[in-house]
Amino acid sequence: MSRRRVLQSVLAVLMLTAVLGLAACGSSEQPGDQQSAASPAATPAATPAAAFAAGQPVAARWTDTSLYLATVTAVDGDNVTVTYADDGSSRTVSASADVRAIPDAAFAVGDRVLAVWASGRFYEGTVSKVDGTTYTVKWDDGSDPSPVEAGMIIAE
Repeated sequence: MSRRRVLQSVLAVLMLTAVLGLAACGSSEQPGDQQSAASPAATPAATPAAAFAAGQPVAARWTDTSLYLATVTAVDGDNVTVTYADDGSSRTVSASADVRAIPDAAFAVGDRVLAVWASGRFYEGTVSKVDGTTYTVKWDDGSDPSPVEAGMIIAE
């Protein structure tokens, strides 16, 4: 197993642990609860299924059309089976229409992003502060800015 693959697997487990830990805190409030609901993330650019591998963390679309933090569990043609971090459910989706890779990219203040909040769902916002691999995101719906770790954030 390559070092990158091991690091991706470890990152996926850490993200799942963080998301489940936040969910266990009992907060049912989501960005958007204070005002109107955040709009769903834009449709991702087409990505071939061959670009994904089992164990890879991704942003995957759910039936509500929103993107959620997930891990690839299988790849078959253009279909990718993912397990969602928020509730452990699995679903097979189209790689080219419903899945975005989570890159090893750095973001800067002012970058438009989609970032995970407590529910594992990606919401729209802007990076307002960078502290190593932690990004403070100012949410578009007016919710209080909050820190988001690398691996839980993608470009808008």
